[in-house]
Order: sequence, then C-alpha cells, then structure tokens
Amino acid sequence: MSDNAEEGIARTQAAAAKTGGAAGLTKHHAWNVAYLDERIVVFLLAMAVIGLAIVWASATSPLILYGSLIVVILLIIVWGIARIKRIETIRRERSRQVASWRSDEQN
Repeated sequence: MSDNAEEGIARTQAAAAKTGGAAGLTKHHAWNVAYLDERIVVFLLAMAVIGLAIVWASATSPLILYGSLIVVILLIIVWGIARIKRIETIRRERSRQVASWRSDEQN
C-alpha cells in the first residue's frame, strides 16, 4: 500500500472519529497507539531473529544452540498467545461497535 493510500485511510478514520465527538477521537487515538505498540513489537522481534541468526552462526557450544532453540520455541508460543488475545480484543470491540450501530439504527 502506498503512503498516500495509508494517509487517506488515516484521514478517513480520523474524520469518522471526529463525528463521534471527543469520546470518538479518544477511542480512535487509543486504537492507533495500540497499533503502534504492535508495530514496535514486530520490529523488536525482527531484530531478535537477526541476533539469533548471528548467535546460531557463531556459537560452538551445544548448550547455547539448543538452549536458544528452546527459548525461541517458548517465545513463539507466548507471542501466539498474545496475538490470540489481541484478536479476541479486536473482535469484542467490533461486536460492541456493531451493537451500538444497531441500537442507533433502531432509535
């Protein structure tokens, strides 16, 4: 996606949040901060993978090799659990939004 498309999406989301008043804008800002946090975590994980590749390429001790492999497996499991919780949180938020839209339509 080009930078212009992302900017257009961000402007549209901000405009939609402004129509919700101060509460809508606050909620929109909180969502963007959470998304930024997720991007930071992905960047840190990428740096960890690069560091791990360097360790695996230069390590001679089997303890370091197998120990780091176990740590990687555990981190992948923890990251998967965190992603599942994040997905569930997003689904709950979306279902709340749908419920509020439906209640607005009925009124």
